[in-house]
Amino acid sequence: MLKKRIAAAALGAAMILGTLAGCGSTTTTLDLENPVITILCSQEDVQSATPDSPVWQALEEYIGAKLDISWVPASSYGEKLTATLGSGSYPMVLLVDTRSSSIIQNSRAGTFWEIGDKISDASKYPNLSQANPIILNNISIDGKVYGLYRARTLGRNGVSIRADWLKNLGLEIPTTIDEFYNVLKAFKENDPDGNGQNDTFGMIMTTSPTSFENLAVWFGAPNKYGVDEEGNMIPDFLTDEYFEAMQFLKKLYDEQLINQDMATYDGTKWDEQFLTGKAGVIIDVADRARRLATNIASKDPNAEVGVFGYLKRDANSEIRTLPTTGYNGYFVFPKKALPNEEDLEFVLGVMDKMNDQAAMNLMNYGIEGRQYEIVDGFAEVTTDSNLTKEFGDLNKISTGIVELELVKTYANETAKEVDRVYKDNEQYAVANPAEAFVSDTYSKKGPQLDAIISEARTRYIVGQIGEDEWKAELERWKSNGGNDIIQEISDQYKAINK
Repeated sequence: MLKKRIAAAALGAAMILGTLAGCGSTTTTLDLENPVITILCSQEDVQSATPDSPVWQALEEYIGAKLDISWVPASSYGEKLTATLGSGSYPMVLLVDTRSSSIIQNSRAGTFWEIGDKISDASKYPNLSQANPIILNNISIDGKVYGLYRARTLGRNGVSIRADWLKNLGLEIPTTIDEFYNVLKAFKENDPDGNGQNDTFGMIMTTSPTSFENLAVWFGAPNKYGVDEEGNMIPDFLTDEYFEAMQFLKKLYDEQLINQDMATYDGTKWDEQFLTGKAGVIIDVADRARRLATNIASKDPNAEVGVFGYLKRDANSEIRTLPTTGYNGYFVFPKKALPNEEDLEFVLGVMDKMNDQAAMNLMNYGIEGRQYEIVDGFAEVTTDSNLTKEFGDLNKISTGIVELELVKTYANETAKEVDRVYKDNEQYAVANPAEAFVSDTYSKKGPQLDAIISEARTRYIVGQIGEDEWKAELERWKSNGGNDIIQEISDQYKAINK
């Protein structure tokens, strides 16, 4: 079956080659009869695949091009990227891990091809044209797209909850803020574990802002920034909805429905009180529920872990979810390595083909019958390191813009539910309209200004300051550079949305 798919794909690749060769270009730097694509990418596996790997060779046959990949350990990739940008000698495909100031400057200076208009052409790039617009915005610079993102789950956030406690109390998964409050109250006051002791509480909060950020969006606050009627950017913490979320958390704190040491409780200990039966709710990434379900089984075989994605403000409110950025680095295409559009379009065509299901199966699992078998519709992958190294890190060069259809067997029922939450969340994701913009003031003062807000928010929740003091801290944020940040981001937003 694999050989038939590869043969068909090779024929398709040959047609692409013929089409490009027929353009009459004499300046192409790619040998379109025997194309070799150079790639610089981070290495995370113990052993990365090498060109003599059967999987590597099968992938090359499928995409119709040879791959010359320079693997760099993830721990030192930033240094290598900086050195590469400084040298002026580039691969054709370059992974950039963050939108650093140097990447922004190089993009603006024309070092990389702008590809947004190209990849939107579904007739040429049926896979790349499916790129999520929210994620494209998140990697864009001045409204322009210079790369292909490595997709990560956009709707990843969610709520882990003790489903057995809900059953014990005759409760259902909450769907609104009020229902959520009632669950937390019952988890503290109604003996959800049935041990006859008053030794449980509702939700575990840590120094991580994730729990609050999700709550704020559920209350109706924007994701980091919103836009007013005049096109000005409004930080989330200047909105009424954000403050209402703070008031809600203060209520939970005052009623001891959340841990009283939340201001100092380290995120590395987030699971402890859940696994030991002290508390029943965590708002974080949804896949935490999968890990909790696995880890709690040995401590309490009767425990059940549920997961859900969001709460509505009330029964009549719209559904809103807080997305992640949706990517882990992105690939740019330096003009020095790809000096003309024929070269660029050929490489984009290869990247598009890497989003075919057959190619993604190779990069993620290897060769069927060698590295994995399909059992009941799921991939069961070998644990033999001599075989897994044959596809090691190949999925790091995959953009994953198209969703991988073949998945591994779910570890438990909770893991299956997590995937459902991911898909459901994505439809209601609230984009951050300021994600694509860069504020010079924030680059210089961001950490100090962020600290003003995070410290004031925590102090309000735990009762150290009141509403007037909170408002005073907002004014301090504005006068210390916040107003400049708003102005700078608003100007950029207006410039591309005229």
